[in-house]
Amino acid sequence: MKGKINFLLLLLGLLVAPFYSSSQEQQLAGYWQMIVDGKPGEGSLFYRFDFKNDSIVAVTKQAGNNNFTETKKWMLVNNNIVITGNPDDKITEVESGTFVLGDNEIHYANNGYTGVLKPHSVAFSWMHLILALLGLMILNEVFRRNRYALWTFFVLLPLVLTFTVWINQGVTYWFKWVKLYSVVFAVIWFGLIRFTSIHKYNWVKLIAALFLAVNIAEAVTQDFSMGFLPNIMNGVAGVLNIITLFYGWKKIGPDDSKERDMVWPDMTTFWIIAYDIWNIVYVYLNFPGSTSIQFIVLTSATLPALFIKKGTWLQARAFTLATWFMYYFTFPRFTEQTELLVPRNQELMITVAAISLIANVIYLFIFINKVRKKEQ
Repeated sequence: MKGKINFLLLLLGLLVAPFYSSSQEQQLAGYWQMIVDGKPGEGSLFYRFDFKNDSIVAVTKQAGNNNFTETKKWMLVNNNIVITGNPDDKITEVESGTFVLGDNEIHYANNGYTGVLKPHSVAFSWMHLILALLGLMILNEVFRRNRYALWTFFVLLPLVLTFTVWINQGVTYWFKWVKLYSVVFAVIWFGLIRFTSIHKYNWVKLIAALFLAVNIAEAVTQDFSMGFLPNIMNGVAGVLNIITLFYGWKKIGPDDSKERDMVWPDMTTFWIIAYDIWNIVYVYLNFPGSTSIQFIVLTSATLPALFIKKGTWLQARAFTLATWFMYYFTFPRFTEQTELLVPRNQELMITVAAISLIANVIYLFIFINKVRKKEQ
């Protein structure tokens, strides 16, 4: 009797399996995307998959000097997605890699590279970007006006989240961890400048400026390590950005307002714009999958510094960047699935790198003239 029941269950499973597989395939239809961390100096790899119900998938890859979109075939075998392409295809790693279907996600692995594909909605991504901009700008104002919120968010919260949430979120790229804690420490340092007497010492002010200079230098090293012409052009722009950064750094300190904002009076609007151009080009060239949100993060610091309170850009940049990294480490896969696919090809890469270089060369001449006039 038991054997007959098992046979009937097996027969029922064979009959249902095609319909179940078909249902899964229908659920997969649409856009899926992931960001894969590259090896040191490689940047990140951005993949967008457009699964069709007719076993066709359009795969887009943006990474380094590569910008490809190829049409391949796919099929679902149990919980594994098998992708096959054409002999002359460039995106071959998705054919040899493994894709395991999970609960509303697909786990990818191939030769040490790993990633998680998540469904992507263009409309939801735009909404997320707008809310991120508003949220970062609002929090910037909160941290300006309330020191208790500042210390709670950037001292207590990281201590708690590091061992309860962040360590379990699958963020393994060491550079991201260094970036997270370095920018959080910068916020703490700026807070000490605002609310203690250490702002009287020039070495304290110099360290505040060096936080930004070292941040730029790290990115320049990444650009040069990539070795492609657009990266080299933008790397040179970054060097010029560092050269022109330190003008008036001894004036860094708290102002007389009730917020005691840390201000850098001699940091000019043109330098900020040149920095923003260089930075977004750096992300576009090295971490293309993060371009849309990093544009928002940059904007969330620049708008308050230009239109709410001048001189506070460095403070706002630290607040917004640290907040974003804390948010990313808490919800890494969610933030990656809400990134927009930004157009990218060789011509665009050269063009934006040229704009970055030209902007920083122009500001270099402005900087030299300013220094000469001051010395006269």
